[in-house]
Amino acid sequence: MSVSDSPRVGAPAWRSLSSALARPRLFACLDRCSTLTVIDAPPGFGKRTLVAGWLHRGGAPDHTIVWVPDLTASGDGDLPEHVLAVLADHPAVEVAGDGPDDSPFERVVRTFRDLGSPCLLVLACVSPQNSAEVLEATLRLLDRCPRLDAIVCLPGNSTDMTEVVLRGIDSTYVPAADLAFTIEETTTLLRDAGPERSDSECEVVCRVLGGVPTLVSAAAAVARSRPQRLIDSRGLPTPALARLVRTYVESRLDELDDAHREFAFSVAAAHSVTAERAAELTGAADPEAALATLAAAGLLMDSPFDDPRTWRWPDAVRSCVLDISRREQPGRVDALLVELARAHRDAGRPAEASIYAVEAGDWETAVAIVEESWARMVDSSFDVLVKVLRQIPDQELGDHPSVQAGRALFTQMLDEHSILHASLPADPDELTELGKTPGAAQALYVATVQTLTLRVSGEFGEAARLTLLLRPLVDSILEHRPDDLGPQLPLLRVQWAITLQLAGYLTESTTVFRRAYRGAYAVNIAFVIQNAAGSSALNWAVTGDNPRAREWLRIESNAEPTEGRWGEMVKVGGRVASALVHLDSLELDRAVGYLDELGVPRVSEELWGFVAYGRAYYNLAAGNAYDGLTELHRLIASHHDLFDRGAFSRILLGAAEIDLQLALGNGNLARALAEESPQTHPMLVVTNARVELFTGHPEIALKKLKRVPWTECGFPRAHVEALLIEASAHLDLDKKDAAVRSWQRACTLAEALGNRRAFTTLAEGVAGRLAEPGGLTVPDEAIGSVFTEPVTHVELSRRETDVLELLALGSTHADIAKKLFVSHNTIKTQLRSIYRKLGVHTRVEAIGRARDLRLLPVRRSL
Repeated sequence: MSVSDSPRVGAPAWRSLSSALARPRLFACLDRCSTLTVIDAPPGFGKRTLVAGWLHRGGAPDHTIVWVPDLTASGDGDLPEHVLAVLADHPAVEVAGDGPDDSPFERVVRTFRDLGSPCLLVLACVSPQNSAEVLEATLRLLDRCPRLDAIVCLPGNSTDMTEVVLRGIDSTYVPAADLAFTIEETTTLLRDAGPERSDSECEVVCRVLGGVPTLVSAAAAVARSRPQRLIDSRGLPTPALARLVRTYVESRLDELDDAHREFAFSVAAAHSVTAERAAELTGAADPEAALATLAAAGLLMDSPFDDPRTWRWPDAVRSCVLDISRREQPGRVDALLVELARAHRDAGRPAEASIYAVEAGDWETAVAIVEESWARMVDSSFDVLVKVLRQIPDQELGDHPSVQAGRALFTQMLDEHSILHASLPADPDELTELGKTPGAAQALYVATVQTLTLRVSGEFGEAARLTLLLRPLVDSILEHRPDDLGPQLPLLRVQWAITLQLAGYLTESTTVFRRAYRGAYAVNIAFVIQNAAGSSALNWAVTGDNPRAREWLRIESNAEPTEGRWGEMVKVGGRVASALVHLDSLELDRAVGYLDELGVPRVSEELWGFVAYGRAYYNLAAGNAYDGLTELHRLIASHHDLFDRGAFSRILLGAAEIDLQLALGNGNLARALAEESPQTHPMLVVTNARVELFTGHPEIALKKLKRVPWTECGFPRAHVEALLIEASAHLDLDKKDAAVRSWQRACTLAEALGNRRAFTTLAEGVAGRLAEPGGLTVPDEAIGSVFTEPVTHVELSRRETDVLELLALGSTHADIAKKLFVSHNTIKTQLRSIYRKLGVHTRVEAIGRARDLRLLPVRRSL
């Protein structure tokens, strides 16, 4: 809603008001129309703009507005005189006459009581020196004037509201913290200024400037003329904005007397400060009063509702005060920072300690804190860890390759680090010997970062190879130097396990996840516990071992929930596992519930292939094969950089695509995909054999299934489906005894696994034909087939394929006959056969249809 062109009578209107940001959440506070509303914030927090904007947008519609602009010099006895002066000039108010014994206070009371409408008194600017007296005088007016409401703008010194409460006056209190711009408001302001700013940049601007309206508005002014970022990579304002922040800070420091200025320089060492901490830093006799003075000056922000009451610096303001303090009193503030780092470290708060050490330039302490606590910081203070790692100078890390490795990993500066070019010995004996040396743990950290670098770049096979190489090194370290790894080991293990999982080494991955879980449980690293449990469940669910998947899902559900940065990330594995387990039991409503929680995987989601696999097979089971295939292609396209041949997602999604094509009746496309895929993985062997079965080649299906030792392959779901394909193929070949044996084994194994979905892969009616002689029926009830459409499969003879290929090259009938050494009539006969098989009538239709069915190569556009 914009400001009306017709100004509100009694309310001021200045030019900038029309472009001021509307603030609905604060307008809602004013819309309560409490008898008394106190807005308590320093200069620069937009108190006057807020109230005037609310009035001009229709606030207090039935009230006569009496706006008193300035009470910076008045005391208790002067308030009625100021109000009376405003009333005398008001176009809608007639001031009561002056009786012989009337004081200004009585005349104001009679004037308000004589008005024919409710009245709103706005005291727009009250100084710190007389805020208590003005508030008391306002309460006296409210006591005498039943139809009078008041809005009092106090200067941010947190005036005592006890008297208001004791009198029982309906009141609303709006502190400075509430007037600060939120992230959403900052985003709106910056984007209105243009050019377009990202959500992350707007969020950082709001945080660094503390949401202080004057500073955020200054940022918008800079943004209006400069397309560059407003905050640099170190989290500091860029030069143009820094100059405005410095002007703001210096003007407010100049308003302080020497004692309070000295006090500000000392408490600036702390990001946030209580009265007790301020006393420790400064030795002040009344630190709470001194902190309130800094808040009233617009340097600190607090909320009176904190217990204990805590004052906080906006980051940019504090940085500026620290710079001025270092310039005027060299060494003093850095000594305080070092002391704060020590105190927080001793109290078991490594994140806070590391920040203070970095600010003091105490790099030795900062590096030591990171080395001893980085696993804990990754769990609970990741953003702080990244900030600290970015600021430690390179020369301070020469003897600390583990911290170098952490910086390479966590700050995403992977290609810039020479440590990534170091290599481990490939010989297990050499690795065992390396594990006995003092540098073994550091070598392990470096190698882990190398594996993660490969993983991030999509080279999953090489990443897994290097990860498996670490095993003898880890075993040797644990035997000879176990204290060198400490609490970091569970975090390392969960990363190794994820690397193996993404490369398809599920057995090895599950073993490492289990060890990561046990180690994290022992030292209580919450996000590793939940991640390891859920990911273990995912591995078992993908293989089809549902009882073990359910056991790990139960363990995950009992883990302490992970919040913050890792909260949603560590739930992905468990959610996919839950979806797959419920799919196997054909509880589709429960399965889709977990898939909906996961949503469409983001580009950054490492487990995207597992999510896509679950969504594809849900769509297949729900009879939405076309939608499933469309979504599958879209997800593969959006994650193509992570779809390398070494990625397990190629196996998962290759199998899913073949089954979806079969469900759509596209036998030729399914066959083409099967021929392009690896021929040895159990999941793909099953889908490839299913293609042969559904396209009329049961003997070839049986031959392909013999490539896998099913009882040892580690994929029981694929084993069940292989047994069902065997049973169907034997039935087609009229080998009923063999069909019954395979059927009985499939039913027994499926019941043990809790797998009903496997029976949906049988052709319609086959289950009934097998159940009658086999003596075992499908568990629980009859189940329909997901392959209900006739599978279209066109096969051409070798000579027909030769003719079609020459036809596609533009050859005439005569040319084809000459090249193939046959007669012209023979070519015509073969073309009629080709057209009949393809269901077409012309050369162009034949070529197009053949390409659709992959009987000819698909033309690739350049």
